Amino acid sequence: MRETKLPRPKREKASRSTPRPQGEYFRSFVAAVRDHIHTTHRFPQVADIARATGIPRRRCGEICDMLVGQRQLHIAFQGRNMPTVVVPYDMMQAVLRTQARPPWIESYELPEKKGYMDQIHRLETKITELEHFERLLYLTDIPLEEAVAYCLDRLGFEDVVHHKDDTDNPDITFSFDDKLALVEVEGPSGRADKDKALQLQGWLNRAVGEGKKADELQAFLIVNHFRDTEPRDRGEPLTPHAREQLRLYNGRLMTTLRLHQVASDVRTGNLTKEEARQSLWGGVNLSLP
Repeated sequence: MRETKLPRPKREKASRSTPRPQGEYFRSFVAAVRDHIHTTHRFPQVADIARATGIPRRRCGEICDMLVGQRQLHIAFQGRNMPTVVVPYDMMQAVLRTQARPPWIESYELPEKKGYMDQIHRLETKITELEHFERLLYLTDIPLEEAVAYCLDRLGFEDVVHHKDDTDNPDITFSFDDKLALVEVEGPSGRADKDKALQLQGWLNRAVGEGKKADELQAFLIVNHFRDTEPRDRGEPLTPHAREQLRLYNGRLMTTLRLHQVASDVRTGNLTKEEARQSLWGGVNLSLP
């Protein structure tokens, strides 16, 4: 009799890593859109988001369509064989609500409006001042630099200059205790890496080359680390490489959370401005693990 061969059992496919939850994809996608706008000042293409998040291009297209349907994103541009450009839905709605007033409308304003407008202007000025301190905790790029420079100036540091339109200088410079502080500002979504620390070393080298003495200079890295996370839940602000790079030339670290706390203590009367400046000037002790 012929031996009957039993069919071989099918091999189980190697288990793949657990797929990311759909909500996590959505959050990553929207966060990447906002990051792209804040760092490049341009609306992103879907392809830009695919590169930033590592999500496959086709999957990014599907996620984009779903987020548009949920009114989390708005398509700013789209065409046949053309890239899809997106913008957060709330940002687009703010743009659409802004309509120019014709110059002749002032002739039709009611008399009591001016008094209300004056009150609104005074309140908006106060609110804007307070919001500068809040921005320390969630912004990045130039808006974060502006908030840092504003707060340093309000705390009484001298000669605070935000070199907004001058890329041949540090982000900010200021003076304290007969020293010139060279400042780089960063608002990463995680820990700050060594790039900004290396930039600071370059600014120090140039200043010494131009005749400044080393003991007249102080480098500061000011970091709004894990900016999308509630401050109380944030982790270590620097990568080990960034920490060691700062220590190499006695650079100092200041977190924007610390700057916010100190500024708050000044406004509530728990610290004088002089005490605040002394506290911030010392930075974080980088020798600690």
